[in-house]
Amino acid sequence: MRYGISAAAFLAAVFASGNGQAGMWKCIQPDGTVLFQDRGGSGCRELGPATQLQSARFPGERGSIESRTSLESTEPHPSPDKTARQTFSSRPFAPTSRTVPALSFHDLHPGLRAKGWNIPNKGDIQLLQVDVSYVPAGDGPFLTTDHHFMNGARQALGVAILAAAKATRYDPRFLNVQLTIPMVAGSFHSGARVDGPSAGAVWAVAVTSAILGDPVRQDLCFSGTIDMNLTVGPVGGLEHKIEGCHLLPQFRELMVPAGQRTFALTDKGMGRSIKVTEVSSLAEAYELATGQPLRSAQ
Repeated sequence: MRYGISAAAFLAAVFASGNGQAGMWKCIQPDGTVLFQDRGGSGCRELGPATQLQSARFPGERGSIESRTSLESTEPHPSPDKTARQTFSSRPFAPTSRTVPALSFHDLHPGLRAKGWNIPNKGDIQLLQVDVSYVPAGDGPFLTTDHHFMNGARQALGVAILAAAKATRYDPRFLNVQLTIPMVAGSFHSGARVDGPSAGAVWAVAVTSAILGDPVRQDLCFSGTIDMNLTVGPVGGLEHKIEGCHLLPQFRELMVPAGQRTFALTDKGMGRSIKVTEVSSLAEAYELATGQPLRSAQ
């Protein structure tokens, strides 16, 4: 499935400051080319606050946050001059694959619960694969998901890619991101559906780690949203999601949004040998997940 965002809106979203005001200027050069830079000048206008991401469905096997057609017809690419290179990085990186957990919970219909029905374990976990590669032509960014991911999850992945690009000051047009649930014969994930924004922080960490080249811990569960202020936001069902984290023996720690580590959650984690740790930002989540500081791409 293919998604379209205007280039101006995309770059405004990536480089907008935390208070919602743009930190980028769009400058028309005498030869008609367009440069995006962090200061104004002749022929420049400041980009306003990021507009709401617009998505559209297109036929085809692969997907993108921005289709080739909409990017090329909406804005020329920035010229590779000194100013553009200082503003954001477009250095190549090796194709990278990250396996990350996605936690979920489910419950019975209220009518069934009223009749005394119950589910012993409401939490669940899926292991997702995030493949990130470099687009040499710089005509991305491209986003692809398989059939397991619904619209809410695909939108959350788009925001995660934007957040990773903003955090590392990396030009997102050089990013290709594919999100899948790897399948094996008889896999119980064959009918799984992933939706909503609660894995956004996980995906932002995965894309950021691919850009920066840092490995991600394999004993850490995540649950938290991400936004363009690089803030990790609250999610629901954590007391059940810790049950999902406990389903696979390799996980020893659960990362949750700041303010959501309740006594009940901590107590349940202790009973399952799972440490519960709060984070408030992508920088904190990234350091917890990789042991390395969040930094700009070089």
